[in-house]
Amino acid sequence: MYHFRLLLLIICLFSVNLKAQTDYGETVKSRLYVGGTFGLGFGTYTNIDLSPMVGYNINRHLSGGVGMTYMFYSYRNGSESIRGNFYGGRIFTRILPLPDQLPGLFIHGEIESINNERYITKNPYTNPELARAWTPAVLVGAGFRQKAGTNSYFTVSVLYNALDDGTIESTIYGGPLIYRVGFIFGLY
Repeated sequence: MYHFRLLLLIICLFSVNLKAQTDYGETVKSRLYVGGTFGLGFGTYTNIDLSPMVGYNINRHLSGGVGMTYMFYSYRNGSESIRGNFYGGRIFTRILPLPDQLPGLFIHGEIESINNERYITKNPYTNPELARAWTPAVLVGAGFRQKAGTNSYFTVSVLYNALDDGTIESTIYGGPLIYRVGFIFGLY
C-alpha cells in the first residue's frame, strides 16, 4: 500500500507541473524524449537487458516519465542450464539541480516493480516452491549525461535500492547499488 501512495503522490506532482508547460512557449513534442538502457553479456552467464523509456521535460530543471524492462538470463553449470526472464515497469523523475554550473549532473528517483521467478515459501511447514513474484524497488541516486549530438545524450548513473534488505525478496540486482549506462534522444 505504501508504494501505491508514493506512486500516486508522484503522479499528482507530475500532473500539477504539466499545467505549467506553456511558461516558455515550447511545444509538447519538443519536450518529449526517448531512450533507455541496453545490456548484453555472453558466456557461462548470458544476460540480455532491454529497458526503453519515454520522458517529458516539465521545465528546465525537472523531467519525468515511464519505462519498461525485459531481461533474459541463461546460466550454464556443466550439463545443467537454467533460463528465465524478468519483466516490469517503472516511473521516474530526474532533477537537474545546477543546469548552468554542472549541466550534465542529474538526481534520479524511481519506483520500479519487476516480475521474476524465485523460490517462495507459501507456508512455514512446506518447502519453498519456484514461482513468479513481483519485486518492488525504490531507486535513488545521481548520474551524469554527456551531450552526444544536437539533442541526444549518453548517460551514466549510480542508484541505490532503498528497499534492499539483503533478502532475495527485496532485490533482483544482487545488492543495493545499481549501475546504469544508457542514452536519451530528444524528439525535436
